[in-house]
Amino acid sequence: MKHSATHTSSGTSTRGVVLIADDTIESLGMLNETLVQAGYTVLVAMDGLQALAVAERMMPDLILMDAIMPNMDGFEACEALKKDPDLEGIPVIFMTGLSDSIDVVRGLEAGGVDYVTKPVNLDVLLARVQVHITNARKTRRAIGSLNEIGQPTFACDVHGQLLWCSSRTIEVLAKAGLSEHDFQEATSAFLASWFASAPERFQQVRIEQTSSPLLVKFLGLPAPGEYLLRLVDDDEVSLRQTLRDHFQLTVREAEVLLWLSRGKTNQEIGRILSMSPRTVNKHLETVFRKMGVENRTSAAALSLGYLSRL
Repeated sequence: MKHSATHTSSGTSTRGVVLIADDTIESLGMLNETLVQAGYTVLVAMDGLQALAVAERMMPDLILMDAIMPNMDGFEACEALKKDPDLEGIPVIFMTGLSDSIDVVRGLEAGGVDYVTKPVNLDVLLARVQVHITNARKTRRAIGSLNEIGQPTFACDVHGQLLWCSSRTIEVLAKAGLSEHDFQEATSAFLASWFASAPERFQQVRIEQTSSPLLVKFLGLPAPGEYLLRLVDDDEVSLRQTLRDHFQLTVREAEVLLWLSRGKTNQEIGRILSMSPRTVNKHLETVFRKMGVENRTSAAALSLGYLSRL
């Protein structure tokens, strides 16, 4: 079981937990003092193997990883970290004295989000640490919300490489006989080509490269170079079309009604369809009028009654 160390022993909350992996005592001491004074809780490791062991026991918010260490270097440790589903979301900043761009690229390819060169500029380091911890927390909250409302959402980079998947996405892929690795291997080139065409928000594309064809909807760009997508199953498409035709709704109105009939609140529908709860309510007002009902309960009952007769 992995534990979080987001509080000190006295119970006072900190700005975050940072794991420093460096085999140089002087460097560890300097970074530890700087981060503690800035309000962070600090964990330390002397090589990559220790870093992995510490991260598994006390999951940090961020890791400062020295590139060159004995036993297991920082590159290998980061690669191992990114293969663990529980740890892959931890941002890693590489610290390196290497000026060769090949080593910088190697660190980023291993899964690092940033790098700083030694001797470390402490002010710059603190700024980067805070930015990456904040971004990682936002991502975790967003993924947590998507998991709670059961959406098959996932994100890719510009090359079609998976950045993260919601638990529902993993379930849908498994139902189609695909692992995350299988899905990525089969679709990364296709998705990269699609991204290069600058798809419009809510545009859909059918992926035929997998053993079972999948329909994917583009939801937007939550961060530069990060594409937020949602798997759309054929059942959802057909049900939405059925509601649209029967009640003479627009595409968006049919989407809102479908999720309403599945018991979602306006806030949840807004998250699913990437619109504000206020916009959801405006669509529902039109839906109620077209259906000849006065409230969401009646609309849900009418739509469910119609679908159950099909």
